[in-house]
Amino acid sequence: MGVEERLVAALEALGAAPEGDDLGDTNARRAWLAGALLAAAQAEAMAADRLMMSRDARYALWQRQLDGADEPSQRADRIRWQVQRACLPLPAMAHESRTDPIPLAAGQAAEGLELLLSVSAATYGAVAAGDVARLTAQAGRLREARKVLQAAVDNTDDLLEMLGSVDI
Repeated sequence: MGVEERLVAALEALGAAPEGDDLGDTNARRAWLAGALLAAAQAEAMAADRLMMSRDARYALWQRQLDGADEPSQRADRIRWQVQRACLPLPAMAHESRTDPIPLAAGQAAEGLELLLSVSAATYGAVAAGDVARLTAQAGRLREARKVLQAAVDNTDDLLEMLGSVDI
């Protein structure tokens, strides 16, 4: 069974209708099916996250999500991808509402977090190994992450100042 057939079968198993036939392009259809499957699986995961369970049980569930990654650097890269995918709309929202500090700060924080996670994946084990060259190669990206995260804090402070001026 090919990838496309497996995606369709998984969607059907989750009760989702595998559409996207009008895309034409095989890569576009495969990406659409994978995205639809991800959305359906995320809906199930969100419902499961709302269930009452112990902290240890919840941690075990989150750990299971990372089990497909063989190495710690792959785990860091998988987390970075998840954050990137979850936060992708935030910069677009910030661009649409340039005068609203909340979407702007959220978009900046998302960008900074993604930068930090990509540095984490690129430098995993470098401190323990004493690999100064690998760490040094990421210094520019760390500075960029700090700059973007500081901008997020500054925009949050701007809103707090505005709220302070109306005695809330």
